[in-house]
Amino acid sequence: MGELEFLNSSSGSAELIGYNDDILINILVRLPGKSLLRFRNVSKQWFSLISSPYFTRCLNQSSIFPSAIFLRMRNKPKYHFLSLDTNPVSGSTITSFTFVDDPAGIKLLQSCNGLLLCCSNNRIGEYDRNYYIYNPTTNQYTTLPKPGNRTPSPNTIFGVILAFDPSKSEHYKVVFVRSSETSSHLYRLEIYSSETHLWSFSSDIPKVKNFGQGVYCCGAVHWIMNNSRSLLCFDVHQERFREIPLPNIPNDSDQQPKCRYFGESGGRLHLILTSCKHSTRQFDVYEMKNDFSGWFAKYQVDLNALISTYPEMTRSHSHPSDWDYHAFRVLAIVVRKESKPGRSPSSFIVLHIPGKAIAYSFKDKTSTLLHDFAPGCIDIEGCTTFECDDAYPYVTTLAIA
Repeated sequence: MGELEFLNSSSGSAELIGYNDDILINILVRLPGKSLLRFRNVSKQWFSLISSPYFTRCLNQSSIFPSAIFLRMRNKPKYHFLSLDTNPVSGSTITSFTFVDDPAGIKLLQSCNGLLLCCSNNRIGEYDRNYYIYNPTTNQYTTLPKPGNRTPSPNTIFGVILAFDPSKSEHYKVVFVRSSETSSHLYRLEIYSSETHLWSFSSDIPKVKNFGQGVYCCGAVHWIMNNSRSLLCFDVHQERFREIPLPNIPNDSDQQPKCRYFGESGGRLHLILTSCKHSTRQFDVYEMKNDFSGWFAKYQVDLNALISTYPEMTRSHSHPSDWDYHAFRVLAIVVRKESKPGRSPSSFIVLHIPGKAIAYSFKDKTSTLLHDFAPGCIDIEGCTTFECDDAYPYVTTLAIA
C-alpha cells in the first residue's frame, strides 16, 4: 500500500468513527472525565453527544467503580485525594472545596455515584446552614432549598443522605433525618427531590445507631439499628421502611459485635463485623444478596502476611488479646470487574494503618502501598488517624448536580 493510499485509508477510518455515534461513544466512555470536558469543544456534534443523557448513562455504566477516594483529615480542614490505581499515585492534598463562596467553608458529608453531598462547615446556626450537591468532575453544584417555608426550628438534624443512581434516573433525592416534634425518642424524614424540587415528609421512625452513617444502595437508604442486629431500610421511591437482619458471627462475648465497615461499591452492600473482645487478624466481608433476603461471606481477609510486612500495625502498648491490638481501619471495599491475568486486582480492600494507606487484594492476597502519609499524620501512640467514615469514593460522572 502506497503512502497516499494509506493516508486516504486512515482519513476514511477516522471520518467513519467521527460520524458513527455508537463507535464514538464506545471510545469516549473509556476516557477520563476531564478529557471528556475538553472534547465537548471539538465540534457541535461532539458537544451534543457528550452532553446527552444517553451518553451520561453509558458513562455511568462503565465507571461505577471508584478510581480514588477523598480522605478527610480530622485535625485540619483538608482532604487527601487518594488514587486507587495499583500503580500508585501520591495523594494530593486539597486545602478545601472552593466551588462556592461559603463564609463558613465547605464540609464533605457523603459521596454517591459521582455526586458529593456537602454543607456549610459552621457548627452553630443549624437552620442557616447551606447544603450543596457537587459534581467534582464537572465542577458544577446546586444549593438545596430550605424545606418549605418553615421557620427556624429547634429540631436537630441527625443525618443527611444523598440517594443517586444514574443507571435508573438522572435525578436524585436527599434524605434529612430530624428529631420528631411528637417525641424525643422518635425521628422523621424530610425528602427533597431534584426532579420535582419539592419536599415530602415521612411518619415517625425509631432511633438507629448513627443516622449520619446511612448508606444508599439499590434504591434504599440503610442504617444499622441500635441493637446492631438488623438494618433499617428506607425505599426512597416508595417511601417505605423495612428491617433486614445482620449476619450472625461467632462472638464469645455478651457485647454487641463491632462494625468495622458498612458501605457500598459497584451496586453492592458490604459489611464487616468482628468480635468486640479479641483482636482480629482474620475476618469475612459480607455482601447483601441480590434479592436483599440476607447476607453471605463474599471475601475472606487474612492480615497475618500484612503484619509481617507492616509491623507498625501491632500496638506495643496493648495486650495481644485486646480487640484493638492490631492498628488498622477499613477505609473502603472496592469491587471491580474481573480483570485479565497480569492486570490490576479486580476487587480489594483499602486499609489505613499508622502512616500509610494500602490495598489488599481479595484474589491473590497481596498488598500494594497506595500512599505514605507525612510523619505527622499519626495519632498518639501510633494509632490510626482516619476512620471508615472519613473516606468518600470518587466516581467519574457527567451528571448534572
